[in-house]
Amino acid sequence: MAVGWIRALALGVALLLVCAAGPVRADWLRAETDHFIVYGDASEGDIRAFVQRVERFDGLLRAYYPIEIDHHIPKLEIFLARGRRDMERVYPGLSGGVAGFYDSNSGRIYAVVDTRVMTGDVVLFHEYAHHFMFQMNSNAYPSWFVEGFAEYYATAEIQPNRIQFGRHHPGRVSALNLGANSWARMEDVLTWRYTPSGRYPAYLYYAQAWAMTHYFMSTPERTRMLGAYLAAVIRGENSVEAMQAATGRTPEQLQNDVRMYMSGPINIWTPQIELPQPEIAISRLTPAEAAMVWLDIRLDNTDVIEHPEEEDGQTRKSEAQKAREARERVERRAELIRTSFATAARFPADRMSALVAARAHRLSHDPEAGFTELEPLIGEDSTDADALRLAGAMLIDLAKKETDPEAAVGGRRAALRYLARALDADPLDFRIYVDLNEARRGLSGYPNDNDLSTLEAANALSPQSFEVRLRLAQAYLARGMNAETILILQPVANSPHRGRYTRLAREMTAAARGESVAVDDAPPNEEAAADGG
Repeated sequence: MAVGWIRALALGVALLLVCAAGPVRADWLRAETDHFIVYGDASEGDIRAFVQRVERFDGLLRAYYPIEIDHHIPKLEIFLARGRRDMERVYPGLSGGVAGFYDSNSGRIYAVVDTRVMTGDVVLFHEYAHHFMFQMNSNAYPSWFVEGFAEYYATAEIQPNRIQFGRHHPGRVSALNLGANSWARMEDVLTWRYTPSGRYPAYLYYAQAWAMTHYFMSTPERTRMLGAYLAAVIRGENSVEAMQAATGRTPEQLQNDVRMYMSGPINIWTPQIELPQPEIAISRLTPAEAAMVWLDIRLDNTDVIEHPEEEDGQTRKSEAQKAREARERVERRAELIRTSFATAARFPADRMSALVAARAHRLSHDPEAGFTELEPLIGEDSTDADALRLAGAMLIDLAKKETDPEAAVGGRRAALRYLARALDADPLDFRIYVDLNEARRGLSGYPNDNDLSTLEAANALSPQSFEVRLRLAQAYLARGMNAETILILQPVANSPHRGRYTRLAREMTAAARGESVAVDDAPPNEEAAADGG
């Protein structure tokens, strides 16, 4: 199962997505191209225009940053929401100003865009720039450049007859114009630190990251300086020292250079490049699929085992507030389960109904009932990768509940057989490799060479997933492969967003280095759904 893999920067946001389903929409369309699968309750003309736009944006990035890999890249799923009501269906309680979001750290990797908000393309292009950067054949970039790169390309204008990038970002410009004394110190931005006093708010960190990236992208000479700096940081050199060596400027001088650049006209590029027209295959969803579009996403992205929400180190919540939010999470989960069963019951003997009901049983901690629900879809001749993968996952759940060790091992081996069939049916689904790893974790000899190959394949297919990187790092660490552990965790440890994944990555990185964990070297956590993440 050995697969070539890329070690790329991963950034993403883990969201718990639960809410009630809406009415049936029979006009949902599915549009597929070389790089995307787009779902929308839209006319064929509208969805075709949208897909052409995102394919042209992908073509723009590939023209400047060719990706050299030796495996197929899974297509990104994008779901088109029609206004606030749909956004609430996919993520209840979402801030009213959110135009879309991207999720890479849960059951699937996808984006949601509100097509009725003018800034929808800005959010999508920002998040797709992150998604694309993961696939680049590189090591982990410093945090400020991760966000700066995404912000730089977020304002691209993609028209049938013209492409522009490097355009103004009004929100970031406003933040920078608050005054010179409001800017964070260059040392803080370069080393991903923030002040506990809150003097430098998150929005200013993102604004300065955008401004610095724009400055370095403005001339070939500065771009070469940026390349030298990034290479030095990737080699492990100190960020501040590497920047001074690459530019010949002290942090204070560089700060002034960036400020002066942003005070005048900035360089906007209109490249003269030919991008081929994408081939687009459009099909119509069945009534059952249309009715359960949002349920399908939320069920995939709701943890089977509930994890308590972790503190982000900045938001101060009272015990009463924490208790209220915990109750809301429980209520939303219960509502998701009820709605799933009720909606599936409206379409008896339908494949999507079986998949939805099975996952609802699993969330109810009844994997046996979930497996029974799937039986019509997983016969000996079945090539339904989704159903086979879910069947394997539920057998793992049952094995974990077994008190008889021999029965538990038998359950895991049965799960492996279903997962092997799922893999034959769809070798590009990273979730199958993750479940294969989960089944193997309870068996003797773990992790062996094949276990490493399985996780390396998962990482090659989903370099955006922090969960996959953490699993692979744990296996590397268990085998004493400390250098590989550090390398695979760099994108997670350097993430601009604090949370469980970042904390675990920094703990494992410190263990691999034989060091203690530093707790104050992460930048501010700006809500990804609202500000691009």
